[in-house]
Amino acid sequence: MIPTIHQCFQAMEKYQMPEHIRAHSMLVARIARLIATNLYAIGINISIEKTVSGALMHDIAKISCVQTHEDHCLKGKEICDNEGFFEISDIVNEHVVIKHTIKEGDYNEKEIVNYADKRVLHDEIVSIQERLKDIIIRYGYKFPHIDENMLQKHYNICELIEKKLFEKLDFLPQDVPEYLKNISLL
Repeated sequence: MIPTIHQCFQAMEKYQMPEHIRAHSMLVARIARLIATNLYAIGINISIEKTVSGALMHDIAKISCVQTHEDHCLKGKEICDNEGFFEISDIVNEHVVIKHTIKEGDYNEKEIVNYADKRVLHDEIVSIQERLKDIIIRYGYKFPHIDENMLQKHYNICELIEKKLFEKLDFLPQDVPEYLKNISLL
């Protein structure tokens, strides 16, 4: 099932998601809603509900995995599956790394959430490259196994996703903050 927004907030409570991660997730969800709504409006088959719920839940396991050093994507997928949120569990699992990019002209909720997450640093909208720089600075020294070249590769894929998404939209990536003023979660 696809969880409602209310069910996502209940899960945030249950799994003790801190306020700063909630704020991040809500902004990611608003960006995801903006993109999904605009794609849907031009006839692209996107589930707005699935996109928004996937975005809200994408970091559901973040805080517990900081302590246990588990993969928060995989743990988040497990949480979604355990809660019965099967339709969004793959979105949560692939919000950091898209396992299979969708071919040109095809669009899906995973790519939208992956992209939206790469545009939000804490609770601020930034460019993809600004977010990459922060990840390298913030996590590179804590986790020496993080390969900067591999990160760059994933962010390059995200830039391709950005290009694909915005070639259909009537606004540009840099316009997202302005357009977001009219987008709520509900």
